[in-house]
Amino acid sequence: MSKSSLFGIPKDHFRTLYDAHTEKVRWRDLASQIVVPVACGGLTALSGAKLADVSAAVAGISIVAGLLFSMAVFLFQLRISLPDDRRLLPKDLDLIDECMKNTLWAIVWGLTLVLFLVVVGAGAWISSDGSGPILTGVAVGASVHFLLVIGMCLKRLRRAYERIGMRRD
Repeated sequence: MSKSSLFGIPKDHFRTLYDAHTEKVRWRDLASQIVVPVACGGLTALSGAKLADVSAAVAGISIVAGLLFSMAVFLFQLRISLPDDRRLLPKDLDLIDECMKNTLWAIVWGLTLVLFLVVVGAGAWISSDGSGPILTGVAVGASVHFLLVIGMCLKRLRRAYERIGMRRD
């Protein structure tokens, strides 16, 4: 793998979709990350919907992806400060690591989605009669996945706060 390869990020993200008790893949979580976005995108494409303008979506997704960068910095700082705390269990540190993996995937996915929207919007392909519904379906499916990953990041951050931040001596 080269220095510019990002293939480890999606691999790490999808590896976090397991049951903490059984340590087996949670197929329901995996399906929600893949099947739900594909279904939403497919239904959108089949409906014939076309995005007329992508500028608001590009701005919004860019802002959220930027905010996720700050969350990644926070998680990195938190992670390097925690190993000295003897009150923490290995599962507590795993939770922070998984949140970081999900956050990095959300950043990569968000930036990829922005690039996709900029390209198909600049070429006016997303609003055309021929390719518009398919490209709009892809945009909708990718956006749903982006929202689901952000939701997972927030859920893990909340859980980390419960386990670590609210822990009393």
